[in-house]
Amino acid sequence: MSLFENAKREQVEVPVYIPTLDGKAIAETIMVKVEGIRDAKTGELFLDGKALELLDKAKARRMGLLQPEEMKMLRKRLNLTQLEMSDLLQIGEKTYTRWESGRSRPSQVLNLLLRALWDGRLDVAYLRSHRTGSFNWQEALDLGDLTEAPEPPPFKSYEPYLECAANEQLALAA
Repeated sequence: MSLFENAKREQVEVPVYIPTLDGKAIAETIMVKVEGIRDAKTGELFLDGKALELLDKAKARRMGLLQPEEMKMLRKRLNLTQLEMSDLLQIGEKTYTRWESGRSRPSQVLNLLLRALWDGRLDVAYLRSHRTGSFNWQEALDLGDLTEAPEPPPFKSYEPYLECAANEQLALAA
């Protein structure tokens, strides 16, 4: 007898807890619709890998984290290999590969750095200058025609996070 023999699939709303910036509390809870499997006998709900992936993506997006496919698009837009990108960020190549494949995520600090690259507020030449300890103006000028680069998707603001963090600080101070 199979575990899910008497089970049926159904759409359910599942709470996803968004942490505060310091990770010590819950800033907000969002509800995400996913397909689950409900055991008819016990009423217990089971979520498969696809549902868990959707919940994880919703959480990451709400936190402003770049998605794996966005990291790959960024790297390709910058005309870098995974090795070059990992060297630029001063991390291991396998670490960056795991980010692009979705097996792990960058820290919030590194995500902020990736966002700055994504938004064009930081450039490769600047990061390379800090990697080698010297700035090569010729290399900075030879970046090619960046007007062909696709526009990045709109960036979700961190303002709700900041407002929530400020309210927490006020509550702690009171």
